[in-house]
Amino acid sequence: MSTSPSAAPHKTESVDRVPLREKIGLGLGKVVADGTHGTLHVLVNPIFNMTLGLNPALISLVVFIQRFWDAMLDPIVGQFSDNFRSRWGRRRPLLLASAVPLALLFGALWWFPAGASESMLFWHLLLVSLVFYAAHSLYAMPLGGLMVEATDDYHERTRLAGLTLAFGFAFQIGSQWLFKLTQLDVFSDQISGLRWVTGGCVVLFLIAGLLPVFMCRERHYKRIAVKQPRTSLRKNLKMIGDNRSFKALLGARFVSSFGYNIVGMLGIYMNTYYVFGGDLKGAAFAYGFLGSAFHVAAIVMSLLVYPAIARRLGKKRTLQVAAGVLIAGCLSKIIVYQPGNPWLQFIVLGTNGAAIAGLSLMTNAMLGDVADQDEWRTGLRREALFSSLLSWFEKAGNSLGSLIAGFILVWIGFNAKLGAQSAQTLLFMKYSYVLAPLIGALLALYFIRRYELTETGAYQIKEELARRRAAAAAEIPPGAQSS
Repeated sequence: MSTSPSAAPHKTESVDRVPLREKIGLGLGKVVADGTHGTLHVLVNPIFNMTLGLNPALISLVVFIQRFWDAMLDPIVGQFSDNFRSRWGRRRPLLLASAVPLALLFGALWWFPAGASESMLFWHLLLVSLVFYAAHSLYAMPLGGLMVEATDDYHERTRLAGLTLAFGFAFQIGSQWLFKLTQLDVFSDQISGLRWVTGGCVVLFLIAGLLPVFMCRERHYKRIAVKQPRTSLRKNLKMIGDNRSFKALLGARFVSSFGYNIVGMLGIYMNTYYVFGGDLKGAAFAYGFLGSAFHVAAIVMSLLVYPAIARRLGKKRTLQVAAGVLIAGCLSKIIVYQPGNPWLQFIVLGTNGAAIAGLSLMTNAMLGDVADQDEWRTGLRREALFSSLLSWFEKAGNSLGSLIAGFILVWIGFNAKLGAQSAQTLLFMKYSYVLAPLIGALLALYFIRRYELTETGAYQIKEELARRRAAAAAEIPPGAQSS
């Protein structure tokens, strides 16, 4: 198929538009998939390190193990979902089975024993996390498959990815305030506040997690259940490994995620110790606004800006624009972080939100095009496996970066018990926060150069697949599609 750029953007046909009901359902699922994981990420250091005093290196070790475990599960669960067969489909039964355990296990993360020792806190966080992420993978991978197969249109995929990401980012605006809410005077102590606040999240995740089961559809299930054989993970990985464009996406997602997450946790540390000099309450109040700025910028860019750029320039160039925004945000950190002046951080958090939204949006929007190219070459639909492998590389970057992050804090001499940190510790913290994501963004630009699929090529593949599916449907006896 041709990979030359098209002269003008194609117009999305009405049959390829995703119904509003389904968009909302997928968006609510994204709230659960991103919100449970994201809220854990937001609270783990403020609660376990800043409040309870757990060594940051131990926290990084737990985060590394939990994310690595999560990443290892994703391809297995994605493969399982692609091969799963039932009268209700191959995605929605798995969503139904995992939604309740996922919500309850999120709550269990914060119900550690009162007065727990450092060792007990470590083991509680680690063991509950492992079970939590097993449920998370069983929910998130089928949901990812549903998103990829929701439409066959190049541009509708970008709009759908932007909308579902916006749902996830919208919840995470609220999650930035959860640590502050745990400190309200209405609670007897902060741990009591933590359990009330996270208990409310459990109820929200439970309701939002179940709704996609009833609001979404599986477009390709009937055809696949009749025609597609079950395939092994090893065979699938070998065939997918020959896809140059997909490998470019995986490489770009890994290096950007790795670079960003080496120092991702340092945002709250820079705010608390570099800007506020160790004042936890003042820093928590400011960081609520700053974290909200990150996600507001992400929502605006996901819904309005990046889809418009992608329609004009294509997905590959739009992803390159997002990496450029991340580079600009990294360089701005040198100037905008000033002790006693918290609001300049809006520049960093806003550009970070815009950049991360673009990197996530475009790689997810490209998945459907890659899955179509794979079907064109092999005759197989493997949406959940593609989604899970992208997730694997992102989480592998997250886990390795998070492992290193805690040790960086120890290496530079950080000690939460001191409150205000030394000038040398703060200087090392600042430049670590600048360099790691900058290098990751530059490497992402290098990898994405190898991505080959264009709008013209994607539409040519779409037309060829439509012809094949029509021909295959004509050969199937009418009663064979009644499942």
